[in-house]
Amino acid sequence: MTPDFRIVTNCAMHAGGIAAVTREAFAREYGSGDGEVALIARLRADGDVAVELAALSGNEIVGHVMFSRLMVEPATLKVAALAPVSARVDRQKRGIGSALIREGLTRCKALGFDAVTVLGDPKYYERFGFTSEIAQRFDCPYSGRHFRALELRDGMVERGRWSLIYPAAFSAV
Repeated sequence: MTPDFRIVTNCAMHAGGIAAVTREAFAREYGSGDGEVALIARLRADGDVAVELAALSGNEIVGHVMFSRLMVEPATLKVAALAPVSARVDRQKRGIGSALIREGLTRCKALGFDAVTVLGDPKYYERFGFTSEIAQRFDCPYSGRHFRALELRDGMVERGRWSLIYPAAFSAV
C-alpha cells in the first residue's frame, strides 16, 4: 500500500502546521503539547537540529520528527537524540510516525552519527531497534526505565562508556 503522505525536509516553511500537530498530539496523550512546541522552536533557534522531517498529505502537515545533536564526553562518538515525534491525531496509527523515524535514522547514519537516543515508550521504540542495553552505555539526566538507544554503526557503543549532554533546550522547557 502506497502511503498517502510524503516526507519533506523544508520544515521551516511549515513551522505553524508542525506546531499545531505537535501541540494537539501531545495534549491528547499528556494534557499539553506546549513544552514540545517550545522544544522544537528552541532547538531550531539554537542551531542544535541534526535532522528534521515533516510528513505532508497534500499541503497539510500530518507528522513531524526532530533529531538533535548531543555533546558526548569523551568526544569519540557522534550521538543524536530523537525528540519529539508526532502525527496528527486523526492520522495516528497509520505509519506516519514510523516512516518519519525510519527516514530520520537513515539520514542520521548518512550524516555520520554512531547512535541515537530516545526517551519514551519502550515497546514503541524497541520496534526500531532501540534497546536498554545500548542505553546503559550512556550517562545522562534521562537515564532510566524509558531511556533507550540505537547503535547506527555496529560495535561503536560497545567500546566504552559516555556521558551525554543534551542541548539547553531540553532543560529550558
